[in-house]
Amino acid sequence: METNYKPVIKALGIDAVEYEAAKNESQEIRKYVSSKIGARQFWQVSEDELVFIYSITRSFRPQVVVETGVGPGTTSLAFISALEKFGGRLYSFDLGKKYGEEEKGEPVGFVVPQDMRRNWNLTFGDSKLTLGKGLAEIGRVDLFLHDSEHTKEHVLFELNTVLPYLSDRSLILIDNYDWTEAPGQFAQNNKMILTHVVDDLCAICRKT
Repeated sequence: METNYKPVIKALGIDAVEYEAAKNESQEIRKYVSSKIGARQFWQVSEDELVFIYSITRSFRPQVVVETGVGPGTTSLAFISALEKFGGRLYSFDLGKKYGEEEKGEPVGFVVPQDMRRNWNLTFGDSKLTLGKGLAEIGRVDLFLHDSEHTKEHVLFELNTVLPYLSDRSLILIDNYDWTEAPGQFAQNNKMILTHVVDDLCAICRKT
C-alpha cells in the first residue's frame, strides 16, 4: 500500500532522501517483528504503519517520544530502534494488560529485547491517571503516538493533555484515527494539519 508521507516530511522539514534511507533501514525491524508475531493477532499496527513509524522517527530525530498503548511492543521497538541512533528516549503508557486473541497471552512489550530497554520508560495504569503526571515530569514532547482507547472522549483527552508539552517542531501520530471525529476536531481547533498516512494511521503537524 502506498504511504502518503510527503506532506508529513514537508511539514517537518525532512529531506526526502533521508526519509527513503530510513525506510530501507526499517525492513530489518519489519522482518524482526514478523518473526516475533507470526500469524498471531495482538491488535498491533500493520507492517506499512510500522515501516512509516520507524522511518519518520529515524529521519525526524526527536529527542523525546511518548506513546500510549504498547500492546506487544511493535511500535515501541520501532521507536527505540530509531532513537538509539541519536540518543533519544521513549516514554510509554499502557494499561498493563495482556493483548491478543490467543488463549495464551504475552507480556506487554514482549517484542522489545531486554538489551534494548535502557532508553525506555514504561508506565502501567490508566492514562487518565498517569499521562498528565508523566508529561509534567518529562516536560517536553517531540513525537506523540496515540494507540490506546479509541473513543472520542479518550482520544481528545490524550491529545489535549499532551498539547501544552509539544515542542514547536513536533508530530502527532494516531492509529485508528478514523474511528471517531476526535483527531479531525482536535486538528481544526488547534489550526493544525491532519494527513492520512497509511491504513488507518494519521499524522497531525503544526501549519508552517
